[in-house]
Amino acid sequence: MEVKKSKKNNIISLKKNSKCPTCKKISREPFIPFCSKKCANLDLMKWLTDEHGLQIKSD
Repeated sequence: MEVKKSKKNNIISLKKNSKCPTCKKISREPFIPFCSKKCANLDLMKWLTDEHGLQIKSD
C-alpha cells in the first residue's frame, strides 16, 4: 500500500491579519491585537487616563 503525499496541508489559519488599533500596522505575536509593546502601552495609558471610554447607548 502506498501513501500519497499531498503538496500542501489544507489547514486554514483561524487568525486573520488584523491591523493594530493604535498605528494601523499589521498585528504581530505576542502583542495581538497590537503590533508592538509600544502600541500596547500607548493604548493602556489611554485607558488609564480616561481618554478611552465605554459608550453606552440608550434607547
